[in-house]
Amino acid sequence: MKIFRQISHNWEKYQVNILRQFNIEVKEGNCRFNMNDANTYSKLASFFRDWDVLDTLGFEFTKNEILTADFCVIDRWNLFGYPMPDNDMGYLYNTYEAKDMCGECGIGKIQKDDFRVRKVPKYPFWGLGWIFDEFFVRTDLYEKIFKPLGIECRPLRKYKDDSIIDSYVQLVIPVINEPLNLSTYDSELCSKCGMIKYNPKTHGYYPLHEYPLPYIYKSKEYFGGGFSANRKIFVSSVLRDLMIENKMLRIRDFVPCSKSEELSIKNKGMMEWLNAGR
Repeated sequence: MKIFRQISHNWEKYQVNILRQFNIEVKEGNCRFNMNDANTYSKLASFFRDWDVLDTLGFEFTKNEILTADFCVIDRWNLFGYPMPDNDMGYLYNTYEAKDMCGECGIGKIQKDDFRVRKVPKYPFWGLGWIFDEFFVRTDLYEKIFKPLGIECRPLRKYKDDSIIDSYVQLVIPVINEPLNLSTYDSELCSKCGMIKYNPKTHGYYPLHEYPLPYIYKSKEYFGGGFSANRKIFVSSVLRDLMIENKMLRIRDFVPCSKSEELSIKNKGMMEWLNAGR
């Protein structure tokens, strides 16, 4: 796993001169660079905070690290459109049972009806804006890959006539009841319902359940900020490889997982970067 900090800023001359003392060459004006040494970064972190730079922690897994993992989290996918009706979040009350939903954080909604969309893309696998834990797959790929694994589906409908869209289905993804160890992730407590949501951004190998469900499942925990409340989606190596082979997702769209006994070792370098400069 390659770990780095990407630093972006509109640099002034005195800042350029300070960076040069640490063997970092940058031009005046808008410019960005990557830092690969945590020790140097820790020495500059206070400067970066004072200068209000854009400071992003990045990481890249090798193909081998992703493809040898028993389970992965789906981290990226194609987005297309929004659930309908989209005015005043009308889709929410049409698609979900909202009686137990918190009006502050969005936790507690349960899908009760099919999603409606204006049109569908040409992607084989995709998701909707606002909804980050439900996926739609081309019907022929569902029949070929997901159905033989026992993964259920439900229809996708056209807005406004409610007709079924034959070319795509929504995957029905079960929720695991086992909690994750997310002690290294930032969280927020809802002042209204008391439920916890975690930062959705991954950093390094992702925690894995002791007893993961087969093929594909959702986390028990919720992620997001404000009213957004979504779950993480985990897939087994069997399904991940089939999705890559059938061009539904790319290798880089997955983050490998690790169980707790190995997680601290695999993420040692990442934690050093997270703690650098604090």
